[in-house]
Amino acid sequence: MSVSRTISRLDLNLLTTALLIAAIGCLLVYSATYFGPEAPLFRKQVMWTLIGIGLMVVFISIDYHLLMEVSPFLYGVGIVLLAYLLASDRLTRNVKSWIHVGGFQFQPSEFMKIFTALLIAKYFDSNDRAYLDLRSFTVVMGMIGFPVVLIAAQPAFGSAASFFPLFGVAMFFGGIKPKLWLIATLCLLVAAPISWHFLKPFQKQRITNYLDPTHDPLGSGYQVMQAKIATGSGGITGKGFLHGTQVNLEYLPARHTDFIFSVLGEEWGFVGVSVVLTLYLFLIVESLSVAKASRDRGGTFLVLSLICFFIFHIVINVAMQIGLLPVTGIPLPLISYGGSATMMFFMAIGLILNVGFRRFVNV
Repeated sequence: MSVSRTISRLDLNLLTTALLIAAIGCLLVYSATYFGPEAPLFRKQVMWTLIGIGLMVVFISIDYHLLMEVSPFLYGVGIVLLAYLLASDRLTRNVKSWIHVGGFQFQPSEFMKIFTALLIAKYFDSNDRAYLDLRSFTVVMGMIGFPVVLIAAQPAFGSAASFFPLFGVAMFFGGIKPKLWLIATLCLLVAAPISWHFLKPFQKQRITNYLDPTHDPLGSGYQVMQAKIATGSGGITGKGFLHGTQVNLEYLPARHTDFIFSVLGEEWGFVGVSVVLTLYLFLIVESLSVAKASRDRGGTFLVLSLICFFIFHIVINVAMQIGLLPVTGIPLPLISYGGSATMMFFMAIGLILNVGFRRFVNV
């Protein structure tokens, strides 16, 4: 097939939107780190973005059916890496989430999201029952729950919680009977209060700050308070690129990673926030159209899972900035600084484009 014909069959609207969001992310990382010692991180983010684009091309090129076939192997590799982290003694930011290789580090949990989605898609592709029976339900929950338990043990409850979209899509898409819904609901209700006793002190502190960030405004509640100030101070049009007071004076912690949305709000204002959220909405709508047009059940499940990852990260990150949810390490897709997350989201875009591209029979 000619290159021009191949390009014409790609969802260029989806591709262009993803690249535009990533470009905005690079600009915001540049602005967030320009006046501080983290300035070189902009060049790293550009590098991660270029690597991510390369991975996206790879995941477009390889038929997603083949990727689903090798998903058990990929899943196994991911499980081994997560187990290796638990066996290691190296802590980074209070958790065992990063593997260090040379001068670089990466989070296996980010790539595990893709591997698990592919494995579950393979399972549903070969299971065309209207409802999941108890055995099938247990198998699916086990596939998702195994990496979740390993990630929660790091302890990285934010990363573990980001697998929630897979549970939701599997239950809705796979179809479960009312009694299984009841069992799942009861398990969640029982687990919620019990899990409090297994949280680390810093995790309990985050929840306390969420309930009342003003009880220690210069200590543990400082981050949330500064994020709210930065987000709200931008007004309608913002203070201008590189002119954010909270950013330039380094009042806002983690401004280039988890709290980069506050940088957007301060410098670009309500207009900039609206533009970025509109781009995300367009990305989601385009992806849903790909899921609808997929030629098989596995492709549909895969796209729904991946786009739900985007929705989950966007909602949690934005809600965290304005105090609606506790602070957790959930990055803003394609915008927050970070190599593993950037690459993972580009891989997800590549898989969504892959499914859309192969809705045509003769490809």
